[in-house]
Amino acid sequence: MTADSDRDADSAAAGGDSMQQRNVEYILVAEFDIDRGAILRHQYPRATGADDSHLAELMLPDGAHARESDWTVFFLNQKAPDADGRVADGGAPLLYVLNLVRTKHDKEVRRGAVVKAMAVCTRHRFIHIYQAMLMLALENYYRAPTEQTLAELYAAANSMDLSRMPQLSRHETTILRFADDQNMFEERFAALEDERRVVDAATRDGDCDAMAGGDATADDAAARRGTVSEAGRVRGAARNKDRRFFDTEIVYSGVKLPIRVPMTVYPEEIGDFSLIQLLTTFAGAGGGAPGGGAGLGGHPHLESSGPYTHPIVVLMNALLTQKRVIFLGHGRPAGEVANYVLAAVALGSGGGGVLRGFANRAFPYTNLTNLDTLLAFPGYIAGVTNPAFEEHPEWWDVLCNINTGRIAVSPALAAPPAARAPADALRRSLDSVALARSRSLSARDAAKPDRWNNRDAEFVQDLLLAIDRHYGEVAIRAKVEAYVRRFVALVPQLAHVHANAPADADRELAFYQARIDGFVASHAFHNAVADRRAQHAASCVHGIDVAHMVYALRTAANLDVNDVEAIFKRLDEQVVSDEQVTELLAALPQSQGGLQPLAYGFYHPSPAIRLHTVRLFERIERNMAGARYVRSTNFFHQCAFSNLRHAFC
Repeated sequence: MTADSDRDADSAAAGGDSMQQRNVEYILVAEFDIDRGAILRHQYPRATGADDSHLAELMLPDGAHARESDWTVFFLNQKAPDADGRVADGGAPLLYVLNLVRTKHDKEVRRGAVVKAMAVCTRHRFIHIYQAMLMLALENYYRAPTEQTLAELYAAANSMDLSRMPQLSRHETTILRFADDQNMFEERFAALEDERRVVDAATRDGDCDAMAGGDATADDAAARRGTVSEAGRVRGAARNKDRRFFDTEIVYSGVKLPIRVPMTVYPEEIGDFSLIQLLTTFAGAGGGAPGGGAGLGGHPHLESSGPYTHPIVVLMNALLTQKRVIFLGHGRPAGEVANYVLAAVALGSGGGGVLRGFANRAFPYTNLTNLDTLLAFPGYIAGVTNPAFEEHPEWWDVLCNINTGRIAVSPALAAPPAARAPADALRRSLDSVALARSRSLSARDAAKPDRWNNRDAEFVQDLLLAIDRHYGEVAIRAKVEAYVRRFVALVPQLAHVHANAPADADRELAFYQARIDGFVASHAFHNAVADRRAQHAASCVHGIDVAHMVYALRTAANLDVNDVEAIFKRLDEQVVSDEQVTELLAALPQSQGGLQPLAYGFYHPSPAIRLHTVRLFERIERNMAGARYVRSTNFFHQCAFSNLRHAFC
């Protein structure tokens, strides 16, 4: 499944009964019985197909009885790889489970406490929106532990209306995610809201003609009632909304629960985790001196700078090369440990949006009863609270101790076989555009001998400096996304260098080679190859790599004038339709300067480049999102655009 199809799965799930899918698929209830241990009491409206005892153990984490409440996250329908290490497509969809466990002290029962847990299973990755509903529902279940309580919860959750939530493409999601303008795509939201107001007004007034006509407005409905229209005031208020969220509600047990659905979730982002927390927890024992990193065995996939490798880089390398990673939080709430795992999924996948397949092998909370299942997944990412895992390094490759902030490499981790040239299938998966791009980058940077040995250190320093300056989660994830995109872009370069390069190949490639060898053997790599093909086939802009051209304009100060003119000429010729402009804008996030790389063309000495720039901006201005981009550009850029537009008329 591609990244876009992952997004479509969320869209379909949001469509409600009209698409034969629901917001919530199952409601589960587990409780602790003093004689029988953890038992699964209810599965509503039907059985999930998973093992009952396994579900009960996951819903009642170790130490839950010692806390008033705790949250856990786990997944259903994870697919174990076959004998060749491949994961089959299709089958039951991956379900995300949010579970609340609560302990109520009662002197009249044995052991003096009652422990119950309730979970919702959904296709939505934004599982945190169900937290408030679960808290109310579990309280109700304590008072009335019947199936009717679950039926009421199930009905309420699936009555949440997401039908008016705009379904954004992957490019539109990226634009909105990094937009400085919180009203981006306001027109899409407003159109759906107006449609809803028309339907509501017609329903109230019994005006069937308004519903059938399809061209009535809220103003018309108000006029027919002889009242003052509120549509204008509503539209004015809508301009103050943050369109990165869709506002709806769940009415449960007589209580209206406001729900804010995030509109910019990437395929491997699950729940409301903190990547900043992950990075700061494991930044303290940083490399910089021998032994400062995780170094126990000098594994080339992990310790790319030897004993100087920063622990965060060790973790990143472990995720990219599909090593078994455990987050241990002895004595900590299971929900806290689960958040570290969800953050690691986002870290390895590039902020959630570059690579995929990490969620399928993630176990945000697990325990010893699930050990056999865990070990069946190469490269699992798991969260545990039982310290017994630390005592068995044969079970894991990298262990991240949340309590100490240290990362350890297992002494049992075997060294990889000698590096071999990538398979012919790798080269066949790459198009000529990618090869040309990689070669040009290599030629430009080959004269910088010391740069690549410091790239990882610079990456970590940049992240930690941004955190110190109080950058938000989205900005931090964007930096991780850029780093992983750059790493993945080197893979086609590896194929080219092995085939054609002399012995003194590009230093950057040599620095990353061990990690690339490990990555090529991972399931994430095979997904990336498939996704690359799908993205090229689905791209609206053919024959050019828009993202690379933008990257070149943004970072290459010494581009030859002929190269610059070629870039602007190709963009002018190829970026014509509205969909093509949207694809271009996705490579120019507002939070990273927006149209700035293109706007420099207004001031170029070449008349041809200035003309191409004006023509490009005129098309961008006609695009819904592009118009906001142009209005948000520097005042001097706007003046230059206006002046040149008239000059070229």
